[in-house]
This record gives sequence, C-alpha cells and structure tokens, in this order.
Amino acid sequence: MRSLLFVVIVFSLVSCQGAPKRRPPTAAPAQLRQELATAQSSWQNRDSKKAIARAKRIIELHPESDIADDAALLIGDIYGEQQNFVDALKYYNLVAMGEIASPLEMQASLKAARSLIRMQRPADADPYLEKVSEAKDLPVEERMEALEVRHEILAQQKMHFASLEPLILLVDQHPVPGKKDRYRQLGFEILESRLSEDDLQRVAEDSRYGFLQMPAKYRYALLMAEQRNYSKSRRYLGEIIAQSPDSDLGERAQMVASQIDARQKVDPRTIGVVLPLSGKQAVIGYRALRGIQHGLGIYGKNPTSFRLAVIDSEGNADVARRAIERLVLEDNVIAIVGGLLSKTATAEATKANEFGVPILTMSQKAGVTQIGEYVFRNAMTSQMQVQQLVEIAMSQGLRRFAMVFPNDSYGVEFSNLFWDEVRARGGSIQGAQPYDPAETDFRGHVQRLVGTFYLDDRSDYEARLKEWKEKNPTRSARQGGPTPEEILQPIVDFDAVFIPDSAKAVGQIAPMLAYNDVTKVQLLGTNIWNNKALLERADKFVEGAIFVDSFLSTDRSFQASDFFNSFKQVFDEEPSIFEVQGYDSALLFRQIIGSGETSRLGVAQRLAQMKDFPGALGHLSASVEREIRRPVVGLTVSSGKIVPFGTAKQQ
Repeated sequence: MRSLLFVVIVFSLVSCQGAPKRRPPTAAPAQLRQELATAQSSWQNRDSKKAIARAKRIIELHPESDIADDAALLIGDIYGEQQNFVDALKYYNLVAMGEIASPLEMQASLKAARSLIRMQRPADADPYLEKVSEAKDLPVEERMEALEVRHEILAQQKMHFASLEPLILLVDQHPVPGKKDRYRQLGFEILESRLSEDDLQRVAEDSRYGFLQMPAKYRYALLMAEQRNYSKSRRYLGEIIAQSPDSDLGERAQMVASQIDARQKVDPRTIGVVLPLSGKQAVIGYRALRGIQHGLGIYGKNPTSFRLAVIDSEGNADVARRAIERLVLEDNVIAIVGGLLSKTATAEATKANEFGVPILTMSQKAGVTQIGEYVFRNAMTSQMQVQQLVEIAMSQGLRRFAMVFPNDSYGVEFSNLFWDEVRARGGSIQGAQPYDPAETDFRGHVQRLVGTFYLDDRSDYEARLKEWKEKNPTRSARQGGPTPEEILQPIVDFDAVFIPDSAKAVGQIAPMLAYNDVTKVQLLGTNIWNNKALLERADKFVEGAIFVDSFLSTDRSFQASDFFNSFKQVFDEEPSIFEVQGYDSALLFRQIIGSGETSRLGVAQRLAQMKDFPGALGHLSASVEREIRRPVVGLTVSSGKIVPFGTAKQQ
C-alpha cells in the first residue's frame, strides 16, 4: 500500500537545499501605489485593457518594487479569465520564479500550476507544487488549494488511484462544509468508474482511505460476485455488515449477502419454469408446460421425484425477470426452462446468467445465447432453417437463386442468412426484391426481378415493340397499347425464388410469378409455410415448393413415435412443436441431473458438451454457441397436401 506520505510532504517544513537567494523588494513610492490602485479599479470596472496597461507600466518602471508582484498577479488573473493561459503563466512566473522575494510567491505558484493544468501540461505543474512544499506556516486557504491542484494534476494524468489521496485530506481538513461535500462526491465518482480491480481492493483494505473504504469494500464485493468468487465477496460484505449494520450501505450489503447465500443453496431435484400462462400467449405457454411435465416424468405410472417450480411471466419482461429471481432465491432451482417469447427471452436469460443458473430458452430471438455462458437455446433457429433449406435445394441441382422478401426484421434476417449460405456453398444470388410488409400488389416487384419494369433498360425493347405492332396492325387506340408482358420475355436467370414470408404473402407472390411467365423455377420458404393456409391461399401455385420445419404433425413416422404415443396417452391430445420443445428441454435436464450432477455449473458444463442426445424428433447436440441443434426436415406440397420432401412421388 502506497502511503499518503507524498501529500503530507507538501505541507512539511522541509527547506529547499541550494535554492538561490532572492533579493528583497524596494518600497514603492506613493505615486506608484496610486497607479496600482487605479489599475485594480479599472479591472473591477471590467476595463481589462487599461488595467493591463497600467500594471505593465509598474513592472517596467519599477520591477523591484514591493508592488510589482501585485501588478504581475493582476495581469495574470486578467489573462487567466480571458483563457489566455500562456500569457497568464508568464506573469505568474515573474512572482513565483523571479529574483525578487515576494509574500505572494506561493499564491503565484499555485496560479501558475493551475494555468499549466488548463493548458493540458500537468507534468510541468509539479515544480510549482515543489515550491509550495518549501513554505513555512502556509495559510489554510493555500494549503487547501495546493491539495486541489495536486488532485487536478493527478486526475489529468489519469492517475486516478493516486488522485484519491489529496481528496481524502481535503474532506478531512477543508474548513468549508460545501467544499467537503464536493470532494467527497469526486471521491465516490472515481471509486465508481475509474479504479482498476487491484486499486479498488487496495482502497477497501486500507483504513487511511477514510470515507471511501466501506464503499470500496462494497464495490469490490460486487465485482467478486460478478466473477462468481462468492466466498471472497461474502467476506467483504460481512465486514461491512459488522462495522455498519444500520447504515444504508450495511443494508445493501446484507441484501447482496442474502442473494449470495441463496445462490449457493441448490435443490438438485427442482427445475424452474417461466412461461406465459395468462394473456394472449397462454395457450402456447400451457402447451410447453405439458411438454416439460412429460419430459421430467411428473405424471404417468411411475412418476419421478423431480419437482417443478412454475411461475407465470404474463408475457411481461419485468415480471419474467423477477420470476427468475424468485426461482433462484426462494426455490433454489438447479436449472430453468423458459424464454418462450422473444419479448421476455432476453430479460430471463440475462437474469439467469447473472445468478449463474443454466437456462434453456425456447425463443428464436437472435443473439440470446450471446448473453452469457449459462444461457442455452432449444429452438429451431433461422440459421438452422436456412442451412437445411439451401442444402436440400442444392442437392436438387439448384445453384442460382433470387429472393423476394418483406423489409421487416424477419424478412431481412432470413434473406441475409440465405444470401450468406448460398454464397458459402458456391451458389449465386441473381436478384433480390424487398417489399413493404403491408404490400398487396406484387406486380412491380416481380417485373423488377425479371427485367420487365424499367423498359428503357432493355436494349431489345424498341425492336420487340416494332415487331409487336407489325403483328397487331388492327389494335385500336381505344384498346390501349401493349403491356410490358406482351412485348418482352422475362429474364429468368435463376433456378429458385426464396420467399421468407407468411402464407398470405406467398398466396399473392406465387400467382404473380406465374402471370409473368416465371413458371419453371422452384419456390423456397421457411417453417411458417407449414400450415393449411398456404394450401388455401396459394393453391396450385405452390405445388412442388420446398420449405423446412422441425416436423410434420401428420407424418406417419412422427405419429408412430414413442413420444407421440406416450404423450397422447398421458394428456389425451396430440403434441405440437411447443410440447416437443418443452419435452426435449426437460428431458435434457432430467438426464444430466439423474446421472448425478448436483451443481448449476456442472449442469451448464454437461449441457454445453452434450452430443447426439435422443430427443422426441431425433438426436440433439449443443453447438459452441450453446445452441441445441435440432432436427430440421424438408417439406413440400404434393397433390394439394404438405408431405415430407422426398416422399411426394409415393403420395
């Protein structure tokens, strides 16, 4: 621990060895004193030019007089107020470093130091503080100013830890209560954001840091808790509680200590669940809950000993965040399943990671696993869909692609992923047409895609128009001129069109493609195509289209699976994707904990290493990004029905 010695030295009675002797001043005549009074009066009346001119005359005519120092300080103060610190420093130096002794020497030295600080030259200010250290019987006001200057020099040099030392003395010694409060606040600000971890610990462990020691202990304890060094954090919190039990800081320390104690208390047979069980999303919330219950074996002939602690998120991020806290602090859960909705997933994942409890989220919200090492996702992500879709498409010999997509978060995310995946596999994107999500007329978008919208850009337009007129000589003006479609053939330089949008949009885009003679291309889509609305809205125009999803509920192999039959037997209904996600999530925790894992960290580590785990629909594995890679299947439309891709010919 570096001591406060260097600050104390500033005010010691050490004399400067070898310093040159300064000549005593001569007495100024009365007329000269009147000149100084006139200069001071001019400055009081804000006439800086007259004040400077008179003061300079005094210095020029009587440089060794006992009022030349007053004149120099006056000029320095005027220049300083005008932000002309270079000239201010010159006149302060006449007093601080000149050959004539002056009772204003210390005052001038401090003013010179401040000028250098304002000029961003803190290191050059040190010699002036050295002069102050030589002074005997320095007045309180100048001693306090010297401490202020010392703090400013260190702060400007970003020596924040060292800058605390003069602040400690200022808080302890300054006679003005208001200034004490200001210095105390400066100390707190440095403590909050400017100290390294080691410096924070040094303040926390040394009583000479006075009013900052207890807050430093608290800050350091929080830092240790963030690093999950709970034993060290608990020790510092305990010291605060013992020394200041009834203070605000003591109460906050007690609260954090209680949370740490609760964090370390784990019931390895209790799984937490946060789902929307009321409001608009309650239906899917209860579907996921039934899947979780089935995965943990809560019901059935031989129920397990696992316990579920379930809290309704109400579809609200703040409620969901508090739910995570309750599950950890009150129910001592070892792991959590939740994050079903995009609007609550981030809040749940952030709080769970903060507490160091593994959470399996079921939302497709982008980037959720990047929150921290305790956050996992068990959902079919957009990236998983695109990878499988492009793989299927290219296996069919498709290499050139176009995209027609809504200009919203869903469409932009999928189109960017599709573009990158196609390029990574050696394919090409021939065209991309975004549209407003509220669009209902897609004629112009399709025409732009195939080169029949901007007619002037087609070099063959004039020739084809002439040819058309020759073939239609009897076309009357009343019947109107030819449409672009009648004159120009579409330029279809792509094998497939990717449309990441709902059945409603596809039901309008697919017929418009056919109307513009774009008929021999493959239509590609995402899992939101997997519903009856696609068949109703797009009809024959999506025959043979390819899209992907986790599974097909009408697939015979799915309906014959052990999961399907056991679930139907327990709940007397068929499972959907939400039951499947919940089931797999709970089953993963059940297997890890059932094998003997009893710590949250251990569960997280085992989950991160999980490979080829047998889930409801197939094998599951964790990626390095803590994404649970789920089976993604290809689907198509055959004879007006959605069937697994590859089985269409047998239907």
